[in-house]
Amino acid sequence: MEPGTIDNLCILYQSSDFIVVNKHWDIRIDSKMWYETLTLQSQLKYRFPELADPDTYYGFRFCHQLDFSTSGALCVALNKAAAGSAYKCFKDRLVTKAYLALVRGHVSQSRTTIRYAIGKNTTEGMTHMMCIDGTEGCENPKPCQSELIVLEHGSYSGDPVTKVLLQPLTGRTHQLRVHCSAIGHPIVGDFTYSHKKDSSPYRMMLHAYYLRIPTGKELIEVCAPDPFVTAMDSNWVPHHVTHRLDEIIQELKDKVMQKEEEEEESREAVLGGGGDEALSEAKSLETEEQRARCEQWLAEWALE
Repeated sequence: MEPGTIDNLCILYQSSDFIVVNKHWDIRIDSKMWYETLTLQSQLKYRFPELADPDTYYGFRFCHQLDFSTSGALCVALNKAAAGSAYKCFKDRLVTKAYLALVRGHVSQSRTTIRYAIGKNTTEGMTHMMCIDGTEGCENPKPCQSELIVLEHGSYSGDPVTKVLLQPLTGRTHQLRVHCSAIGHPIVGDFTYSHKKDSSPYRMMLHAYYLRIPTGKELIEVCAPDPFVTAMDSNWVPHHVTHRLDEIIQELKDKVMQKEEEEEESREAVLGGGGDEALSEAKSLETEEQRARCEQWLAEWALE
């Protein structure tokens, strides 16, 4: 994947309602700064001028977000109804996302669940950062969880690194970056969360690889090509395979399908026991706290 230019936007999926792009690293989704002329918004306007919506500030409705430094799959809605259907999927926690990363050191456990609560760093000079609960200046930490699966052990420019698949099960700002740093394996090239030490690679090695959004009208399911292969970056040399990427993604898909089938069976059982009235009553049992948690999750999901 070459550095981004105005005319080299890669499209992973396109329909009348959605486009999924493979966002370049070190490109903002949009910007109000006059000097930032190269953004995902400007790439989309260049490629699809006829699809830009004059009723929106940026011309396109971005269904979620990716950090400036992160590459990979990002979904754009082409109309208000499509944006609403995607929003509902995020609200109902039906979206599945998985990221690829190269992290410093060799991660010993093949599968790890990371559960550090994350809050805003209020320390002077670090207010652009997030931090884990218990660290100085950490304000309003909230529970969050990430799954880490080791794919390969290897080296990058001679230093030991591990290629991993990361799945954010909640959505906090910089969640994956903070969690990897917290377990002692910061993402390669992440200057911010490596105590400002990791500045030599050409990019931060975090990539949104898999995205699944089951909207009512269509299923959006894409994989953005893996950039962390030796053919793309000769500095990365794998030594040992722990899990195959295609097998792990299939495992993830199977889990999602099983969950959807169980929910459908549960829904049919509720309907069978009293029709729509019973279903409505079941839904009403959701507490105010659960709704508030969901709204907070939705607001922050996009910024991991």
